[in-house]
Amino acid sequence: MMSATTDISNINFTDISGRTTERLIQNIPTLINQRKSPMTLQRQEIKERLDAGSHNKTIVDLDEIIEKWVWKMWELTKRSREESKYRREELDIKLNWKRVNFWQSEATFTRSAQLRIPKSQILFKTHFSNNTDREQEYSLRAQRSTITTLSFQFMRGFTKEKEGCVVFKLPNEVLEVGGGLRHEQRVEYGRDSTFETQMLWSADSTIRVAPNSKANAELCITEEEYSADFSAEVRFSGRISAMISTRNNTGGYYKYMEGDLATIFSDALRSGNCGASPGQFEVHEQTQTIRTVMLGKCAFRYGIEQHVNVEQEKLTNLSSTITNEPPPKYRPVFTSHNIH
Repeated sequence: MMSATTDISNINFTDISGRTTERLIQNIPTLINQRKSPMTLQRQEIKERLDAGSHNKTIVDLDEIIEKWVWKMWELTKRSREESKYRREELDIKLNWKRVNFWQSEATFTRSAQLRIPKSQILFKTHFSNNTDREQEYSLRAQRSTITTLSFQFMRGFTKEKEGCVVFKLPNEVLEVGGGLRHEQRVEYGRDSTFETQMLWSADSTIRVAPNSKANAELCITEEEYSADFSAEVRFSGRISAMISTRNNTGGYYKYMEGDLATIFSDALRSGNCGASPGQFEVHEQTQTIRTVMLGKCAFRYGIEQHVNVEQEKLTNLSSTITNEPPPKYRPVFTSHNIH
């Protein structure tokens, strides 16, 4: 029996990603709970761009592979009349991944492109009118927020029901200009994800307005979009266990089984019944370890700089707006009564 903590960092594998991974880091599974929010226009644009090239997705469900093995073993090991009386739809499977370890290489980004969005986003607009014959100063104070969007789409990879994630260290060219972005982003195995965070912008300026003039001030944000292909090598090994029981625990039937994950995968790959593309998974027999490379696309949109734009213009002739109509009479909304 192999220990689930076998060191596989120095094992040589056939390269199926087009490059060799030099350093492995242990991936500590983390469950990501994200609040559902309405899809913004910005998020929809990024999603449509990513979906345009998502015709050849190959995402393998690890739980499905294990469950097929469990049912196969259940059929082969049924010995008593008690076991034979149950139909498959009357039984339920619970998988235990605790003795399976996952390792991940540092994600790499290729074919990257950075595009500055041509049209700036106006967050705040105000007007100052100076009707006097002297220059006046006005204070401009404003605080607004924009949405930073990070989208990840897997083209080749795997999923599993229990928690586990790919760790992405964002490229330096994004971190340098996208202020406030977290250095690491965690995305569940094989699940397309979009994350949105708020970025705050503030302005505190003094606006000088010439005599008999009007100033129009705007707080504008320049945004940038980064897109790239990504790849991340993942290796996993250990023993998987499963419990078969009757649904809702009626009848009290239980059956326990366990097996080596690499052996289960080898059988599934030979049968061609796991839904994987050719070469997607590789089993190293010496360490009983499975290796694969996650492939996908990403797109980020974020604000990079702010501007306060001020334009001044002469006020129109005030006399043209003067009319001979009397001012409206004052009509109180309510009448107060003094109580003695």
